[in-house]
Amino acid sequence: MLKNFTARALSLSGLLSVLLGTLAGPALADQIVSVKTAKLELFAKPDDDKALLVVAPAGLPWAIKEERNAYFKVQVQGKEVWVDAMQVTVLRDSSDKCPPKAQAQVGVPDVVAASPGAAATRCR
Repeated sequence: MLKNFTARALSLSGLLSVLLGTLAGPALADQIVSVKTAKLELFAKPDDDKALLVVAPAGLPWAIKEERNAYFKVQVQGKEVWVDAMQVTVLRDSSDKCPPKAQAQVGVPDVVAASPGAAATRCR
């Protein structure tokens, strides 16, 4: 019971620090903010059958360096390892590519037969 509480407290504190950092600072890259198990298997390469290490999650959030085959490459305990995406919660960096309202095009008609969101006025 205490281990579960500690793991949840660590993941909540990691999530809180990421959220506060997002509000206070520049945009962040994708990060692992919590782990869904008490012990996390770390792999030498994606799709590996055998775990390189099994660790208790500490030092969250972890910056994601690469993503391949539903695995995330992160640095843990000074080593670059791969984490199974199904075992973690990720906070994704997202932003629109819309210009400030003063620079937005005015009077440009929407494209009717195109991909959703492809219109020139999608940012209004």
